[in-house]
Amino acid sequence: MWGQLALSLQSANGYVIAILVLGFIAFVLMIERLIMLQFVYNIDFPKFLLNLKKMVHAEDHDRAITLCKNVSSTSLPKISLRALEAAESDPSRIRGTIEEEAIGFIPNIERRLGALPAISMIIMLVGILGTIDALFGAFQSIDVLDSARKQSSLAQGIAASLNPTAMGLLFGMVLMAGFYFLKGIAATLTDRMHHGVAVVTNLLAPQEMAAFMPMESGSVSDASSDRSVSESAQPMAAETQTQPEESFDDVSVDDIKDEEEII
Repeated sequence: MWGQLALSLQSANGYVIAILVLGFIAFVLMIERLIMLQFVYNIDFPKFLLNLKKMVHAEDHDRAITLCKNVSSTSLPKISLRALEAAESDPSRIRGTIEEEAIGFIPNIERRLGALPAISMIIMLVGILGTIDALFGAFQSIDVLDSARKQSSLAQGIAASLNPTAMGLLFGMVLMAGFYFLKGIAATLTDRMHHGVAVVTNLLAPQEMAAFMPMESGSVSDASSDRSVSESAQPMAAETQTQPEESFDDVSVDDIKDEEEII
């Protein structure tokens, strides 16, 4: 098989060249993802969170900010840095800042990983297509050859036609193995990120920080309307209490005299 593959490369088989180009792109993508997941995004999460807790409990935010900048410019240190900056400017924005940074970063962990299965599938399909094309060529060449050379030509054609499929399957197996390996690293890193974000949220924005959050518009309008109704009701009640009740018994003597004169 390896000898036939070498012959296909020497003969510049178009399908084999296409498989090599796609395989090279996939291997570059795998190396890039491995570097990002293992050496850029991945940090010593327990050590970082322990040091951050000590500094926050000691109310030493300057050292905590320096720690986040020194550890990494991405991943959990970047999220913690934005949260510390929000804590100094406006404590009510801590939770929102953490959520925004986490939602923006976590999808980067699995970015471009989905391209590996697609490239692997394309490589195998190209190999199968190359085999079918070579088989058509082998069977068509039988018609123009004499009976003595038909059998050897057909055997060589069938053997050569299997080279693209063999190479496509080889690349496909390697790429799928690399994909599942990187997928496992990404899943572990995602779990660590979720845990780290939860720790930072509870550390910088505990439950009592909810008091700093603004009230909802509906509750504010209801409260203001209730307050206005109560304030308008109070003066009305006061007016009703201060105004004396008039009755027919409270008729003055002057009014009676005036009526007699008129009569």
